[in-house]
Amino acid sequence: MKRLFAFAIAAMMVVGLYAQNIDETTVRIGNLNAPAYVLTLQKDKKVVQKALDQRLKDAKLKTKKSEGFDACLGTVFQEIALSPINFYTKVDGNSKECTLTVCAMSNDLSANQQVINSNVVFFLNNFTQYLEKREAAEQLAVAQEALEKAQKEQKAATSELTKLEKVAEKNRKKIDDLQNRIKKWQQSINDAEADIRKYNSDIEKATNGKLPDAQKRVEKANKAVNEAQTTVEKWQKLAR
Repeated sequence: MKRLFAFAIAAMMVVGLYAQNIDETTVRIGNLNAPAYVLTLQKDKKVVQKALDQRLKDAKLKTKKSEGFDACLGTVFQEIALSPINFYTKVDGNSKECTLTVCAMSNDLSANQQVINSNVVFFLNNFTQYLEKREAAEQLAVAQEALEKAQKEQKAATSELTKLEKVAEKNRKKIDDLQNRIKKWQQSINDAEADIRKYNSDIEKATNGKLPDAQKRVEKANKAVNEAQTTVEKWQKLAR
């Protein structure tokens, strides 16, 4: 009995030290006004409910709807009591603020309800830490997923860049080849123009008997120039 009393005093000390956001109240369970405790949180109701469901699941507790609560009836929840209890929870609120109400009642009339109440408060304080760790774990999972997605995108982008660089290098080689061929044809044009100048000079110096031959040579040179210019234009278009 002394040991149980000492445990109750220790639990009460914990309540006094850490229960800043926890208020005591009563809830209607059947025909009873049962003691309950309310934890106020600046959190989204859905997030808190999800964390609470996981917290009870981790404790291997199964719930069902009863008296407007999620209830674990006739269960042994050693964090609260060693004997079977009815453990009630309810989350109310909105996306910015919510409350978590917890009520625990023993099926054993000899159980110390004061100790049970102290353990409920301890459960609520512990839930605050559990909720923070749960949120951090979920945020970590989101961040890791984003990192993996970014790494995949980086890999895909790097692969695409490598392919484009290869295509660009191939096209640069084609451009260089075309430019060299243009230079070659340009030289042919220069040679043809030199021939024209020579032929014109020969015409001026030619006698009447040599004029027809000179004219034929000029026509031939003009033809070569036209062909060369056509070829140059063709390759210039391809090089663009």
